[in-house]
Amino acid sequence: MPEYPQKKAVNPITHGVIWKQLLLYFFPLLASSFLQLCYNTADTIIVGRFVGKIALTAVGGSAGQIYAMVTEFMIGVSGGAAVILSQAYGARNKKLLDDGLHNAVALALAMGALFTVTGLILSGTALRISGAPAETMAGSLLYLRVVFAGLIPCALYNMGAGVLRAVGDSRRPLRFLVISIGLNIALDLLFVAVFQMGIGGAALATILTQTLSAVLVLRTLVKGRKGTEAEEARMEAAVEGAGALLPALDLRCLRLQKDIALKMLRLGVPLGLETLMYTFSCVIITSAVNTFGTDTVAAYAGFVRIESFYWMLEQAFAVSITTFVGQNLGAGCFDRVRSVSRQGAVLMYIFMGTAIVIMYTGSPVWLGLFTTDPDVIGIGVAMMRFLLPFYILYVPNGVFFSTLRGMGDSLRPALITFCGVCVLRILWVLLVFPKFQTMKVLLFCFPVSWSVTAVTYAVYYRWYRKTHYLTIGSM
Repeated sequence: MPEYPQKKAVNPITHGVIWKQLLLYFFPLLASSFLQLCYNTADTIIVGRFVGKIALTAVGGSAGQIYAMVTEFMIGVSGGAAVILSQAYGARNKKLLDDGLHNAVALALAMGALFTVTGLILSGTALRISGAPAETMAGSLLYLRVVFAGLIPCALYNMGAGVLRAVGDSRRPLRFLVISIGLNIALDLLFVAVFQMGIGGAALATILTQTLSAVLVLRTLVKGRKGTEAEEARMEAAVEGAGALLPALDLRCLRLQKDIALKMLRLGVPLGLETLMYTFSCVIITSAVNTFGTDTVAAYAGFVRIESFYWMLEQAFAVSITTFVGQNLGAGCFDRVRSVSRQGAVLMYIFMGTAIVIMYTGSPVWLGLFTTDPDVIGIGVAMMRFLLPFYILYVPNGVFFSTLRGMGDSLRPALITFCGVCVLRILWVLLVFPKFQTMKVLLFCFPVSWSVTAVTYAVYYRWYRKTHYLTIGSM
């Protein structure tokens, strides 16, 4: 195990001005989310332009959704490992940091291998269950099998990036993502437009890019902390260099220790399942939207793409709050845990409220980016201006879930989300919507589910603080 310098510098996450450090950590995450959105659409745009609409449907339809669900689940599991490492980093628990790092990477390898084998075997079955059109089946199957072959580097990158963010470094994962996006676009153009490799070329570009991302992250983790004691003290005092106290990864010492690995899975699997719940409930709602006709479906599709920028903000804040809560809890700075939650909530209301105003006032312009049909734009504007003001109701859910996750509790919050979001929305579509069958009634399931979930979270959070932190007066 590497030796740590005796001189301790100030960790800005556990001692700095909370709102300032949250924003310093948040903005690289937001940029990463935006670039990730660009990364995920590069294949579909290039394939659509250079191969055709059937290939576009093959990549962006059922195959793309299946692949996204698998990667989102792996990201959720990585989040469980990040919680443990953030708490260990805040506590300066050298042994847990070292064990956690090596278990996290080993878990990513195992998870990537498991999903690779499973994906290669069940790709065809998954496409048939999802209802992929017959004319796109061959292309979709080719795309899935190629990208599933690259799930190990995908898992390693997501886990490694999660580890770096857990110890306060949100900038290096951003740099790696910038490099990867540039390479992905270049390879897409080379393989698809120049070499005319079609769907297979786009998939190959994806796995080569993921491999580079994994190599960059692993190289950073293997380096660990090097340099003189004075240099490392200066690094620790900066957010970008907060990973200076992370032990060096030794690939020969990768291990899965039962207690640590199971704890990572107990924290991470519910996070992955929560993402799948949202996806499933959205599929149910989309099926109801389909009953209103082509124009409404097109308007709703444009709205969903526009609102993705709102959810990028939410996700960046969620990771920030989780990391800050975890590190401060590990450091024993219990009074700051509550302050992180409160100040994070204020920042979320400011930023996400601003996003709502921008989307609301500019709704005709934003929808015009996706269609020129005046009927579709009219329906979309009415839809957005009805629903967008209610989006502010989601903020408490994000704050409570992120805080509880940073405290190490993810199973029961995931169950709250499952009941309040997935089950309630499905019941709304099955029981309430058929009695009225208007778009406003259908859309009203969103504010209802957010409100019910927020109240449930507030009650549970109050109980959790009292029962788990009885000795902490300020909590």
